[in-house]
Amino acid sequence: MGRYTEQELRDIFYDALDFFNEALDSGITRDNTVLAFFTPENGLDVYEQFCREHFPKNLDEDYKAEGYFQTFAAQAFWGKGQYGVMIRADIDFPLPELHRVFLHEISHLFCCENEIEGGGFFDRYCMGSGAEDGMMNAGYAVWREAVADIMADSILSEYTSLTLADVREEVGRLYRMLSPADPDSKKCMSLILVYVMATREVGGVTEWADAEAGLKQRLGLEDPALYAVLKMAFDNLHRSPFWSITPDFIMELGEAYLSLLSHKFLRENLS
Repeated sequence: MGRYTEQELRDIFYDALDFFNEALDSGITRDNTVLAFFTPENGLDVYEQFCREHFPKNLDEDYKAEGYFQTFAAQAFWGKGQYGVMIRADIDFPLPELHRVFLHEISHLFCCENEIEGGGFFDRYCMGSGAEDGMMNAGYAVWREAVADIMADSILSEYTSLTLADVREEVGRLYRMLSPADPDSKKCMSLILVYVMATREVGGVTEWADAEAGLKQRLGLEDPALYAVLKMAFDNLHRSPFWSITPDFIMELGEAYLSLLSHKFLRENLS
């Protein structure tokens, strides 16, 4: 049995939604958001029933992979004008951490609706299988997780107290994990963006030249390909609104990310 009842989880989620809407009038409400609760044991059945009733396109996802329902505490679902979240019923996160998890998923819902005019970036641009589609998919995977974390952080606090010294060790660990052979590399890249952009030296300045100077002085990583990815994210986050994207930006981000992986792999294995 988890720390919370399903009703408590429902109440905490809607409290997080109210908190989100105080900052951004999202159009996501209790009336147009459906929740489902699962455990790893019944996740497959809950997922299929939930999607059949509300989000049938998600039945095409690779949700039958072994261990899939052990990989997330909550997952957002979007359909034009309808929103959903599957929540792990046996979650035992402390309340502040759970609140942030829910804000992250609500941020996904908001971005799906608002990141491009008409919403649905993934459905419109990430469904192909060619080389360019691989770049688009990689770029969107890196961006969507990073921007959801950044949005959740901005909802929780307008100011950051983190410094590059605080995140240097973790960013270094994540950077070392980046590899074409590691399926978690996109998540690692997203987290690098989140940690770096949350610091005073980067998130607290408006010019990339100032951010880059701080990074090169304090981060301890000398990889031009990494800085190319960081600059692209920095520039887009300093446009208004920061969550908006274009297909060109996501394609270029994906290309830069894949180039980073390739150059890093060659440098580490052929030197």
